[in-house]
Amino acid sequence: MGYTGDWEESVTGVIGYIGSWLIKVLLQQGYSVHTTVRPDPDLSSPESFNASMEGCRRVLHVSAPMDYQDNEPEAVLTQRSVDGALGILKSCLRSKTVKRMVHTSSISAMCFNKENVEMMDESYWTDADYVRSELNSYVSSYAISKTETEKAVSEVATEHGLDLVTIIPPIVVGPFICPKMHG
Repeated sequence: MGYTGDWEESVTGVIGYIGSWLIKVLLQQGYSVHTTVRPDPDLSSPESFNASMEGCRRVLHVSAPMDYQDNEPEAVLTQRSVDGALGILKSCLRSKTVKRMVHTSSISAMCFNKENVEMMDESYWTDADYVRSELNSYVSSYAISKTETEKAVSEVATEHGLDLVTIIPPIVVGPFICPKMHG
């Protein structure tokens, strides 16, 4: 939103836990960072992120819709997550400067299934039917939305030749930077 110069990084989700720490670390390491800070990231209008990606080399997408109260149906949460992430990815492609997108997924996108294996790779995905039957609705909605979003982003990035790195945190804990977190 109204900046000049070349930015190295653009970060979504900066008011969240991972995003706020990511910004702090990037700035401490001397990176030029551009963000679009809003009270609530509007993943339903991902084209609104176009300006924050223009001139950036990398986009770190850590924003995701969350429903801590279990108010939204799984399908709605999943569609918002997929549409938002794909919109961010398409903004990266439109920018002509973004060379890499880093997408933050979750261990929940791969660990919930009936298979009992010692090591998992890119071929392991959470089984939606399994989580619907075994987990409470908030956890199952989150796991399914993360699974479907990661699959969609990976497919479209490959199709368009965008360098995509997916990070799969197993658990996120620690002190908050922001005095008030949404949720």
